[in-house]
Amino acid sequence: MIHSYVWTTKTKSIGRCKYYVNFIDDHTKKVWVSFMKHKGEVFQHFLNFKAMVEKEKGVNIKCLRSDGGGEYFSNEFSKYLKEHRIQRKYSCSYSPKQNGVDERKNRHIAEITRAMLNEKNLPNYFKLLLG
Repeated sequence: MIHSYVWTTKTKSIGRCKYYVNFIDDHTKKVWVSFMKHKGEVFQHFLNFKAMVEKEKGVNIKCLRSDGGGEYFSNEFSKYLKEHRIQRKYSCSYSPKQNGVDERKNRHIAEITRAMLNEKNLPNYFKLLLG
């Protein structure tokens, strides 16, 4: 099972990205992060992620778990998942407890980022942008 979630940052990156999507392997908890300018890029990032993981590991993705965000509901995305027999699972809207894997991983990413910013003695302004 792969967990996926789209996160919004408080400010745009140097590359003008305001969002990132993560893909987390339920078994190993390994995470892949892709930065995006628009939420609508999720499907393309999923295709890239799927191709990379399946080639590297030699196994097929069987299930994708996400929240009910519209970026996961496009006709193209739905059709692709159905054609490739990838089961969909959703958590309830506004229920962070059901997204525990994603919530913990996002907190971990933010903490690591803050530690790296702190190590380089960057102004507090950058640390506050993480939320």
